[in-house]
Amino acid sequence: MWVVEVPTPNTLALYDPNYIKSLFIKFCADECTLEEVETIIDYLKTADDEKDFPQVEEVKAKLGMLPQLDEQRSNDIFSQIISRDALSITTPHRQPLIASWVWKVAATFIGFLFLAGIGWWYYIYDSSITLHTTAFGEVKTVTLSDGTKVMLNANSALRVSTDTPKDSMRSVWLEGEAFFSVTHTQDNRKFIVHTAHDLQVEVLGTEFNVNSRDEKATVVLNSGQVKVYLSESDQEQSQWVMKPGELIEYEADNQRIDQKEVDTLLYTSWRNNLLVFKDTSLEEIAHLMGDNYGYEVQFGRDSLAQLLFTGSVPADQSELLLQTLSISFDLNITRDEQKIIIDSR
Repeated sequence: MWVVEVPTPNTLALYDPNYIKSLFIKFCADECTLEEVETIIDYLKTADDEKDFPQVEEVKAKLGMLPQLDEQRSNDIFSQIISRDALSITTPHRQPLIASWVWKVAATFIGFLFLAGIGWWYYIYDSSITLHTTAFGEVKTVTLSDGTKVMLNANSALRVSTDTPKDSMRSVWLEGEAFFSVTHTQDNRKFIVHTAHDLQVEVLGTEFNVNSRDEKATVVLNSGQVKVYLSESDQEQSQWVMKPGELIEYEADNQRIDQKEVDTLLYTSWRNNLLVFKDTSLEEIAHLMGDNYGYEVQFGRDSLAQLLFTGSVPADQSELLLQTLSISFDLNITRDEQKIIIDSR
């Protein structure tokens, strides 16, 4: 029997580098409990370097696309953050933390965020921006003010402006994957989805899936009609109109666009808690495991990555997928926390 034991966070050492890094990312997403915030502060009091800080790419992957701040705006926000009120953390058993070392702690951590080019604090102090995020393995449905429904797949982020004028375009920014059911307004206002790769999707009312990860963005149209273009300034020269059942794939590194007919079920089944594969390579499945569940997958032999799999499993049962692959190809699959190794028996 193939059995994998997953350690709980409580079994991790308090200052385990991976645990500390995960806390930093949770802090950026405003998801830390008071106890976890205190853990970060305690760590920063004793840390002598930045080796456990997350990399810029790791924070961006969690928070989605965030704008750069101009110098004046960042200075204003920094002043608010390091004020005594902003740094006061009160629990039933502790007095507010206003000792002088807090200033140094704040400067260290917030300075890291700004040096990383992350505009997260802009969102904390700007109530007109709403950020919806999902963790690894989590799926969430968001209903926008116009009635549009957005289902966010795992490890994704959606940024929405909540004060868009009624006579202007409706715009959202996506990092990760989402399925959109866009409401058609009486005044025919356009709905724009911006991705991290300069690929933009423009619709009036329709259903479609957008996946924007790594160096690739894909759009799959279920119903209606959408227009895809690479930038606002060049949309008349570089645009593609999609019909239902079509896919557009954009490779950011070489700016290549591929448009073709596909079985939309293969790309949108996740919203029904199902992963469907048809002649899908194990390499592609490994990428999916990384994107959706946070696993690092390694192959004992390169040839194993080219094996093709056809089948389906529930999207919330990653262990069942691994077991199915193990049985189907007679593979030895081992897992140590978030690292998976696939090899021949």
